[in-house]
Amino acid sequence: MSLPQNLFSAMSKTMAPYSPIEPPDQIAKRLGISEDQIVKLDANENPYGTLPEAQAAVAKAQYGHIYPDPAQAQLKEAIARYAGVEPAQVIAGAGADELIDLVCRLVLEPGDQVLGFSPSFGYYGHVVALNRGVMINQARELDFSIDLKKAKAIDLKGVKLVLLCSPNNPTGNLVEEAVLDYFLSQDLIVMLDEAYQEFSQHNFVHKLAGHKNLVILRTFSKCFALAGYRVGYGLMGEELAQGLMRIKPPYSVSVPAEVALKACLAEPEHFKNQVAKLKTERARALQELAKFPGLTPYPSQSNFVLVKVAQNAAKLKADLEARGILVRYFNTPELNGYIRISMGRPEQMDRLYQTLHLLLA
Repeated sequence: MSLPQNLFSAMSKTMAPYSPIEPPDQIAKRLGISEDQIVKLDANENPYGTLPEAQAAVAKAQYGHIYPDPAQAQLKEAIARYAGVEPAQVIAGAGADELIDLVCRLVLEPGDQVLGFSPSFGYYGHVVALNRGVMINQARELDFSIDLKKAKAIDLKGVKLVLLCSPNNPTGNLVEEAVLDYFLSQDLIVMLDEAYQEFSQHNFVHKLAGHKNLVILRTFSKCFALAGYRVGYGLMGEELAQGLMRIKPPYSVSVPAEVALKACLAEPEHFKNQVAKLKTERARALQELAKFPGLTPYPSQSNFVLVKVAQNAAKLKADLEARGILVRYFNTPELNGYIRISMGRPEQMDRLYQTLHLLLA
């Protein structure tokens, strides 16, 4: 009998696994420190924790013993009210990650090309490969913008899907409207990732009315502190929505996730206040980080700041981790000299700055 791995697809044998974030309890165990000593600034999560009312609602949830509504009727209505669209334009999923995969499944045939602009969210390329697509990355400018003239010079023959992120992860800058408009005018699908739009207070939802080829992806993991519940959503025209509903798993948004989401949407001021606090920390981070020799923070419209490190970014990340402070390092050609720092509570950010003084003095 053949070994199981001999039956694996050629793609699965060669592709590298996606590198997710290690949970804080495992890092604490590895470092030999208590979990409460960990300052987690590596995954763009909400540092204030899940809304207590959401947790209470989950504890009282009535229908945990039956499957969720596969049509997502109440869920779509709740999200549509928040996003300012019609329920028929909404698809919910187990985080935006599932929706990225579903869009690729809907659109791609083996060998189809997907255009992206690097650096951006690393998971895009992983999902494109899983769906037998070919990821074509174009380099961003030195300020991480996308040059419209260069974008128009790209040969789009064979490209079925364009991936844009606004604010872009991990650089924090917005996509230029002219760039978005150009790709929307082409014969392809445009997937616009707006996972961090609550922090930029800027979005392109108004573009849906005139563009049937636009899919806007969002998440409740960031602003709404539901990363562990796994619930995201897509906004799009009805034709695309119907196509995605045909292929999506019927029960991917769990009952606890839906209950928690509805509880969060009932408390908009709570999250507006938290966003304001995190934006204050973002402004302070840009000032404080610029004071350190060898660190260059980039302007951001999100809940994180990308920082160029003059010396060894990987070593700085490791030195911070050894002291219980977690930041993100990307071992890629475009980002091997950078770290990304998520915004935490004021006391967490103070500890970061104090530790950087020790390490960079």
